Amino acid sequence: MTESPHETPGTGAIDHEIDRRGIVKTGVWLVAITLGSFVVAWLFYESLAATEAARDPRPSPLIGAAPLAAPPAPLLQPAPERELAALRRREAARLQGWGWVDRGAEIAHVPVERAIEAVAASGQLPDFTLSPAGTPAP
Repeated sequence: MTESPHETPGTGAIDHEIDRRGIVKTGVWLVAITLGSFVVAWLFYESLAATEAARDPRPSPLIGAAPLAAPPAPLLQPAPERELAALRRREAARLQGWGWVDRGAEIAHVPVERAIEAVAASGQLPDFTLSPAGTPAP
């Protein structure tokens, strides 16, 4: 089986052994089987979907009768980081600033550092048995 250098490609002994018709038939069969499998799977899916839809109970007519109520608190926070930062800023402003708790009862809040200095200077702690208004605590 020696090939001469003068032979053109596709005309040699090996090229005649390739069964082109068999390759094409196999390809056609593979495509047909694949498409047939898709059709069978689709029909099977549609059958199962119809069966499941028939088994599914009808929705209650009372669903639309009552308005939807919000669930009880606490609710999920959409941006907890921002809300926590805002809370910390309000707390810091309250602890480090001056302001009225109840102006009518003349109750104010003072910065924490100032309150510590006042307690240290007087040497006495406030009487915690009285409420801020001066009445006994419950």
